[in-house]
Amino acid sequence: MTEGRKTLLVVAGEFPPLKTIGRIRTVKFVEHLRAHGWDSVVLTLDPSGREPNYDPRLNGEIPEGVTLERAPFVDVEVQIADAVKRMLGRGPVQQATSNLMTGAPPSESVAATVASPPKSPGGLIHRAHAFTRTLLKNFVYIPDDYRPWANQALERARAICRRQKIDAIYTTLPPFSSIFVGHQLRFETGIPWLVDYRDLWYGDVLREWLPAWRTKLEFRMESRLLERADVVITVSEPKTAYMQKLHPRIRARWETLTNGYDVELYGGRQRTRPFDDAKIEFVYTGRLFKNRRGYAFAEALGRLKRTDPSLAARVKVRILGGVEPSIRARYDEILARDGTADLYEFAGDVDYESAMSAQVNCDFLLLIVDTGETSDGVIPGKLFEYVAARRPIFALCDPGATQQIIERAGLGHAVHAESVDECEVLLRDWLSKPVPRVAKADDDYLAQFDRKVITGRFARLLDETVASAGRGQAL
Repeated sequence: MTEGRKTLLVVAGEFPPLKTIGRIRTVKFVEHLRAHGWDSVVLTLDPSGREPNYDPRLNGEIPEGVTLERAPFVDVEVQIADAVKRMLGRGPVQQATSNLMTGAPPSESVAATVASPPKSPGGLIHRAHAFTRTLLKNFVYIPDDYRPWANQALERARAICRRQKIDAIYTTLPPFSSIFVGHQLRFETGIPWLVDYRDLWYGDVLREWLPAWRTKLEFRMESRLLERADVVITVSEPKTAYMQKLHPRIRARWETLTNGYDVELYGGRQRTRPFDDAKIEFVYTGRLFKNRRGYAFAEALGRLKRTDPSLAARVKVRILGGVEPSIRARYDEILARDGTADLYEFAGDVDYESAMSAQVNCDFLLLIVDTGETSDGVIPGKLFEYVAARRPIFALCDPGATQQIIERAGLGHAVHAESVDECEVLLRDWLSKPVPRVAKADDDYLAQFDRKVITGRFARLLDETVASAGRGQAL
């Protein structure tokens, strides 16, 4: 290693070759940190290759010079099921394709999908399997089903710290279980620890399924673990303020480092679909689940068809990403009722290249953001892909950080996420005008979201954290 350079240990459950939006933040940090004198050792998950979001082509995203360590995912449910089957003289459970690393809600988590119990609903094994699943989900997988993986990752991290000099530790959440690795390493080694919240743990709008007792338990757990953190990072000012209010006794330094975009991401990608005002294409690339639904847009389109069918007929809405079954069922009801099923295309999960191509070639980008009590601080990583694609953004989001960025940058407009009336007004307005051939934006304002600029701030934060730790000062 070059003299004078520092090394960051990165604990990241989301990393290539698994296609999650969360991977991009980490990949870009470790790529651009090299220019600031920081090398990285990334400790991440060892995928099986059967994950639905497994894409080996994404290995090409891993920057040169990054040392990669992988820890296996330990599936406790499969291990228990195999033990039971051996006791009964049956073959082992085959690990089925899981939703690993998709950010799926608990009903779609690894624990809920990897083991395939017998189909007979009254069978002893079926009942035992259902009981085991409930037990693990509620009492073992706390805060998430990566808790067993975190134990494996901690052993790998200890070995890394023994064999080479690590100057700082960085854990990025979710999965939230990664926080245990950073907490324990900080205790054992004294190496300064920075914890990065891409999403909130306590108070996140996608964790409302938790019972009250579990919420209280996790809040106390989070507070205790953060006591050892040197720096706590979130991706928006509202989230930072929310967490500071939650944990007023935490002595860590609080920082906000937003997600960002790569100026050159779409630089060589040319539009191939011609502009045709007779057919207006809206594209959403991402998953729909839990509080991220977008029904208001579909209902507004239905209203438009009833009042101005020729205008509505010009629209094509493409949903490129997985849709939770209950949400898809509700869409089917709305589209059947309004006679607009032919205006929607649910393509399912697509590869990253296809998603990028769709973003560049659409007329308007549809952004659907989570709703809930803390949604004002949500700035989805997807927003910055859209920024780079430079097509107008029609956003369904509650007032807050995302709305402010879109409208301040001049890249589109936002309506309340569940307001059919607002959706209808904006949709009618946009369809009554020619489609913009060029999406003009305030580049001076957007410069602060350039990933290289954000990484420069991160590098300074790392340098200051290490320097303060070296002087024995509390941050």
